[in-house]
Amino acid sequence: MDTPDQLISFGNIAERDVFLEVSINGHGTSQLLRFRDAQGRLSASADALRSVGVDLSGMGVSGDREVQLDLIAGLRYAYNPGTQTVDIMLPDELRMPFQLDTQGLAKTPRATSGRGLVLNYDAYTQTDAQYRVSLFTEQRYFDPSGLFSNTGTAYLGGAGDRYVRYDTYWTRSDQDTLRTLRLGDTITSSLNWSRSVRVAGIQWGRNLALRPDLVTFPMSSLSASSVVPSSVALYINGVQQYTGNVPPGPFVVNQIPGITGAGQATLVTRDALGRTVSTSVPLYIDTRMLARGLSSYSVEAGFVRRQFSVRSFDYDNKPVVTASGRYGYSDDLTLEAHSEASAGIYNAGAGALVKLGQAGVVSGSVSGSAGNYGGGQVSLGYQYVRPEFSVDTQATRALGDYGDLGSREDAPVPRQTERITLSLPLAASQSVAFSYIGYRMPQVPAARLGSASYTANLHSRVVMSLSAYNDFNQSNSRGVYLGLTLMLGDRTQATVSAGRQGGQDSYSVGAQSSVPYEGGWGWGVQNGRMGGMQYNQGQAQFLGSYGQLTGLVQDYGGRTQAAAQASGSLVLMDGALLPTRRINDSFALVSTDGVPDVSVLHENRKLGTTNSGGHLLVPDLSSYQTNRLSIDPEDLPVDMKLDTTKAVLVPQAGSGVLAKFQIGKYAAASVILKFADGAFVPVGAEVAHVESGKRSVVGYDGLAFVEDLVERNHLRVKGAGVSCLVEFDYEHGAHRPLPTLGPFVCEPLKRASQ
Repeated sequence: MDTPDQLISFGNIAERDVFLEVSINGHGTSQLLRFRDAQGRLSASADALRSVGVDLSGMGVSGDREVQLDLIAGLRYAYNPGTQTVDIMLPDELRMPFQLDTQGLAKTPRATSGRGLVLNYDAYTQTDAQYRVSLFTEQRYFDPSGLFSNTGTAYLGGAGDRYVRYDTYWTRSDQDTLRTLRLGDTITSSLNWSRSVRVAGIQWGRNLALRPDLVTFPMSSLSASSVVPSSVALYINGVQQYTGNVPPGPFVVNQIPGITGAGQATLVTRDALGRTVSTSVPLYIDTRMLARGLSSYSVEAGFVRRQFSVRSFDYDNKPVVTASGRYGYSDDLTLEAHSEASAGIYNAGAGALVKLGQAGVVSGSVSGSAGNYGGGQVSLGYQYVRPEFSVDTQATRALGDYGDLGSREDAPVPRQTERITLSLPLAASQSVAFSYIGYRMPQVPAARLGSASYTANLHSRVVMSLSAYNDFNQSNSRGVYLGLTLMLGDRTQATVSAGRQGGQDSYSVGAQSSVPYEGGWGWGVQNGRMGGMQYNQGQAQFLGSYGQLTGLVQDYGGRTQAAAQASGSLVLMDGALLPTRRINDSFALVSTDGVPDVSVLHENRKLGTTNSGGHLLVPDLSSYQTNRLSIDPEDLPVDMKLDTTKAVLVPQAGSGVLAKFQIGKYAAASVILKFADGAFVPVGAEVAHVESGKRSVVGYDGLAFVEDLVERNHLRVKGAGVSCLVEFDYEHGAHRPLPTLGPFVCEPLKRASQ
C-alpha cells in the first residue's frame, strides 16, 4: 500500500512510487522493481530496466537516470495496479542477450607464497670426462614480496676447480595489473621476426601467464533467439561441446571451445514441445592472435651478456634498450612492434597478423636498422589449419647490411629463410607431412632441406613412421628412416628402426620403461650400428621421495664409459629442512601439526605420507593455477580431530606455499551415569557439559558421550524426570582413545547445592 508521503502533486498530476513485479513478454522475471507512476504512465531508472534485460544502449542513457517507458521506441507495457504487476513487451533488438559461457573457467584466485629457501642440485660424473664431477645448483629464496634465484655449475676434480655462474635475478609479479618486474640477468623479449639477447639490467612488462583463466586469443560467438524457455546444444565439427538452458529472448554463446583453425559450429535449440531449430556457421580460430583490446609488452634496459655458460661476469660496457609489444586492434587484426637501441646500432620494426575470414591468417613485418648496420628486413607468412589439411609458410629477407643486437655479438642475421609445411591426414590413423626449409647465412653455404614423413597407427599399440630428407644444395646429403614402436604397457615400449644417411646404413633396437610418477624404477637398453661403429647402451633410473638417481653404461666401437647422475632439492620452510625431488616451479609443504604417517593426495593421487615431524613436500604444483591437496582422515587416530581434509592452493611462480591441516587431540569419552541407588539415568535425559557448552543425550545403560573434556568436568542432567549433577576428572593421555569412564553418581541438584 502506498503511504501518503509517497504521493507528490504537480498541478493536477499526482505521482507516486510503486513497486511492481516485472514480467518480460509474458514470462516472469521474479524481480520486484521501483517505478514512478504518473497517472498510469510508468518510468524507472536505467539501471533498474537493465537488470531485467532492457537494452538502452541505443538511447545513450546510463546510471540511475529516470527513463519514461512511453518514450522507448518499440517498447509496450501492460500495468495492472490491482495486482501490482507490469508486463513489458520487447522486440529482440531491445533485449540484452542472455550470455552462455561455454568455457566455464573460474577466475584464478589470488596467488600466495610462503617464505623459505630452495637448493636445487644436479650432480653428474663420467669416467672419461675432463672433470670428475659437474654440480649444477640453484639457490632460491622466496617470500610474498618476490623471488630471488641464482644458478651456476661447479666443475670439481679436474685440472683446476671452477664455478661458472649462469643467471642471478630478483622478480616480482602483480596479478591485478598483470605486470612482472625482473632485476638482474634476463633474456630480452622478441617476436617471431626478431631475435633475443641475454642482458643484465631491468625487465618490465605485461605477463598474461599470471591469469591462466584469461583467454588471450579471439574466440567466436553465436547468437540466436528463443520464444520460450529452451535447451541449447553446441556442436563443433559434429562433436557436442556444450549443453545448457536459456530463457525466452535473444542469447549469445560465448567463447566457443574445442577448435583451432577452420571448422563449423552448429547450434541446436529445443523447446519443451520438442521443436528444434538448427543454425550452422563456419569458424576460424588462431591462438597466435590477441583478442580485441588485449595487449602484451615488455621493456628491457641493461648491458649485453657475453660468453654465457663459459664466463660468470662478461658484460658489454655499452647500455642497451629493447621493447616488444602486441595489441589486439580487433579480433581480425593483431599489431606487433619491436625496437632495439645501443651505441652504434638502432633497430625498429612493425608487424601484423590479419585473419582472412575463414581462409586463414596472413602475417608480415617490416624492420629497419641504422648505425653500424644499415638495412632492412621483410617477412611474410601464411597459415591455414583445418581437419583435412594444414599449411604453414614463412619467408624472411634481409636487405643491405641489416643487423640487430645479436649482429654486434658475432651472430649475424640470416640473409634469407623460407619455411613451408604441409600436413595431410590420410585416414583416421594415418597422416603425411611435407616440409621445406631454406636458409642462407653470411659466409656459410646455403641450405635447402626438403623432407617428407608418413605416420600410421597399425594397431592400438603399434605405430610406424617413415621419413626421408634431402639437401638440394649437397648431392650426397640425403637420408631415409623407418621406425616401429610397440607399446608393451602403460610405461614400457620397444622400438626398432633402420635407416640410411650420407651413404651409411644404420639400425637400432631398444626397449625402455619410464619411471612411475609415484616413484620406483625405470630402465632402458639399446643396441645398434651407425655406419661402421657398433654401440650398446644400458640405463637404470630410480625416482624416490628425495630425488632421482641415474646410472648409464655405454660402449661405442669397443670403448666403454660409464656415467652417474643425481638430482633433487633441499627445502627450508616452516622450521623444517626437507630433502625432496627436483623443484622446477612451485611446490607445497603439507603440515599435519606434527602427526606422522598421514597420507597426502594431490588431485586425488596419493603422493606419500608425512614424516616424523608431520611434513610432506609436494614438488610439482602449477603456478597461478588451482591445485588441490587433501589428506586421508582414515590414517588419523580415532581421538584426533581436524577442521578440513582439503586445501586449495594457488602458488606464485617458483614459490612454496604452506598447506597446514589443523589437527588436535579429540578429548572425548563415553560416561556411565547412575543414581546413588545404582539405577541408570533414564534414556532421553539431556546432558550439558558445563565447561564446553556441548550437549548430548543419555542412551541405554546410562551411557552419554561427552566431548571437549577438561581436567575437572561438570555435567548437568535434566529431563525424563531427572535433575542432577555429575562431577568427574579426566586426565589427558591417561586413557586409550575414546574411553568409557564411570560409573559416576548423578547427585540431585538440590543435594549438590548443599
